[in-house]
Amino acid sequence: MIVYGDHKRTESAQQLREAAIEMAERLDRMPDGIRRHAALVGLFISVSELVQALADVDFETSGVDINSPRQQQGAKLLVGLAAEVAKSWRSGFAAGGGIDPGPRQVLAGLDCKAKVLTGSAEGYAHYALYPESYLGAAQESGLDANTCVIGIRSIGLGLAAMVAAAIGAPAPISVRPIGHPFHRRVNADPRSIAAWRHNLAARFAIVDEGPGLSGSSMHAVVKWLGELGIGFHRIHLFPSHSGDPGAEASQEVRETWARCRKHVAMAFERTFSESWRIPTLRAWVAEAVGSPELSLTEISGGAWRTVHYADEERWPPSPRRTERRKFLASAGRDRWLVKFVGLGESGQRKERTATMLHEAGFGPQVVGLCHGFLVERWADGITLDQALPSRERLLAEFTRYLAWRAINLRTCEPGASLLALAEMAVHNTSEALGENPAAKLRNWFSKRTPAHVRQRVEIDGKLHAWEFLVGSEGTVVKTDAVDHCRGHDLIGCQPIEWDIAGALVEYGLSDGDVATLIDGMRLDIDDGHIDFFEPCYLAFQLGLWSMAAQSENGREKARLSATANRYERGLIRFMEKCKA
Repeated sequence: MIVYGDHKRTESAQQLREAAIEMAERLDRMPDGIRRHAALVGLFISVSELVQALADVDFETSGVDINSPRQQQGAKLLVGLAAEVAKSWRSGFAAGGGIDPGPRQVLAGLDCKAKVLTGSAEGYAHYALYPESYLGAAQESGLDANTCVIGIRSIGLGLAAMVAAAIGAPAPISVRPIGHPFHRRVNADPRSIAAWRHNLAARFAIVDEGPGLSGSSMHAVVKWLGELGIGFHRIHLFPSHSGDPGAEASQEVRETWARCRKHVAMAFERTFSESWRIPTLRAWVAEAVGSPELSLTEISGGAWRTVHYADEERWPPSPRRTERRKFLASAGRDRWLVKFVGLGESGQRKERTATMLHEAGFGPQVVGLCHGFLVERWADGITLDQALPSRERLLAEFTRYLAWRAINLRTCEPGASLLALAEMAVHNTSEALGENPAAKLRNWFSKRTPAHVRQRVEIDGKLHAWEFLVGSEGTVVKTDAVDHCRGHDLIGCQPIEWDIAGALVEYGLSDGDVATLIDGMRLDIDDGHIDFFEPCYLAFQLGLWSMAAQSENGREKARLSATANRYERGLIRFMEKCKA
């Protein structure tokens, strides 16, 4: 099933550098504390994205990874910034003021005469991966300055700088494995590792956020080193988790994984541990809400359902492995939701959207952003699937909500093209229903694909009934309304017609209901886009819940499978009524 995607954007490297310089200047005026530390990490992430994008430009030009002067300059800059992050982290955020002049000078002199392709790193944006965690892993690794640190682009380059800074090693080199996602290979200049290759005392550290489904990226670097005469005993891996490669890993990959030494990046709880002098998430939130006597209860992985549902039989499905980390904070009768929304600019952008939603009456009050975690007032109420209002009231709420998003959350951010959405829908239909229905849908798309995509907006993307709360006075609040257009999936930002199609599917809206909704929005809405998006939405949701079910068991698997089956039945009904 096609579900996941990665949205890139073309930007001016020079403008990105100027923005980073402004971020560095703002640090001069910030006192010590978690806010300054978060801003410093945000600067590190922004510069990491710029440096890796410049390395990709060099690769596209030469067809091989080379440690060019520009890449050496960028790696040196990242190690300097990593050292600043390490200083702040080890001091318990007591370091204040500006950063060392050295990195600032390198940043100002960085060769940025290029257009670059950039995007947010998945771990920083979605999975609560903190670069500080690699400082701890490196400190405990036993490696020293006689280590060649290799970062796998994209996110691995910045993480490699963290490892190098922690062990005092030279600035890292980076490679981008290429080829099929499950069978990556490295095409790099051997001269990049010449200083370590024949030094038998030297070690090699390979750094990335994997392993993923196949583990092929890390394996590709190990294999490249092996071809250059570097034995397994000299190779150390720095993954982000302690698990083995996933279901798509070959036997060769699994053997490599077993033979190399591994130094797992510390989990979030260990990176900011209660046993250290470093302030923890509880302390960050306590400061933000002004309640020092604060307790945190984790409600990630579907545990939030225990708060909203008295009976487990009523629980909605939860893709637990991909849910954002979230906590319920309590102090007396006061409660707050604390949810990971992303480090750096990714989190700041979502905080702004959440604030706008609250001010418009659609979301809970925003308290603040604590180094990647958005803190909101806890919204009391009954989920919409347990207190479904009348059809008239439901349509009125959706009309008001979707019209507001269409007007106020317009964006130039990328999302999947109409062609990519159609290809996803045909592919998922083929896997679920067979080639004949897929061929019929392919023919349907060939005759009905709109000529041009309309204005993109930050769609909600998740209009399921359990995502809404009905308050005691009948007010409807949308929870979790800032992430889905920037999730780790194919869809991204789309015209508002995507959400209208979503509402159509989720609530079984009739043609008359859809017409009422469109008329009430008082906007230029295109029926053709709604028609086009309906099978795309069904096929995407089918793939999403089917894949989630594959990694579960027991009652959760049953819930996920039942949800996937619901979308499959919807797709079948669509195929029956559509005219090829």
